[in-house]
Amino acid sequence: MKRFLTGIITGILTCVFVLLITAAQPAQDDSIKYHVDRLENILKSEIEKNRENGRFQLQSLTIDRTHWHYLLDSATGDLYRLELSQTPGNSKWVLVSESNFSNSPTAIRSVSQ
Repeated sequence: MKRFLTGIITGILTCVFVLLITAAQPAQDDSIKYHVDRLENILKSEIEKNRENGRFQLQSLTIDRTHWHYLLDSATGDLYRLELSQTPGNSKWVLVSESNFSNSPTAIRSVSQ
């Protein structure tokens, strides 16, 4: 009977010990803040890899069976128009308007002062 009780107590203690080890995880891994911060870091690294995303904006217009396609380079402010050709491979983007601002930091400072 003594060996039986010792075996049961040892089994219970072993189960409790195993459950405590497997259940003990860092609290930060379960928090929403941890997962949101991790997702934010992943998105920042993806954006850093692809800085060109969202740079060009395309606008197509159709008026009286005439088609115009315009492309705005939001990084430089230049506006391009697509000149169509008889063969689609020969169509080309032509600069319509240059930007009305300068990308240099000194020009930005002089305007803001």
